[in-house]
Amino acid sequence: MGRHNDKSIKEVLGEYIQTNKRVSKGYHTAQIEEIWKEQMGPIISGYTQKIYFNDGILRVYLTSAPLKKELLMGKTKIIQIINEAVKEELITQVEIY
Repeated sequence: MGRHNDKSIKEVLGEYIQTNKRVSKGYHTAQIEEIWKEQMGPIISGYTQKIYFNDGILRVYLTSAPLKKELLMGKTKIIQIINEAVKEELITQVEIY
C-alpha cells in the first residue's frame, strides 16, 4: 500500500510560510535580523536599534548619525548581501533612519 502526498517537514513548512502572509512576514523579518547581525558585524549591529521588513522594504533604525550616512550610500550593496544570503529577491528597497 503506497502513501500519497509524502512530503518532508521542510517542504510542508516552506509551503505554509509562503501561503500565510502573517507568518511569512515574521519569518522573513527574523531571518533578515540574523543575516544583518552576521553580515554587518558586531559594531554595526550594536548601533542597530530596530529592523523592520514589510512588502519588500527593509527599514533599519540606527543610533549613530555618521553610520546612518555611511549606510545610506551603500543601500544597493545591503540589498544584494541580504538577498544573496536568503537566496531570494526579498528586499527591493532599504530605508535607513
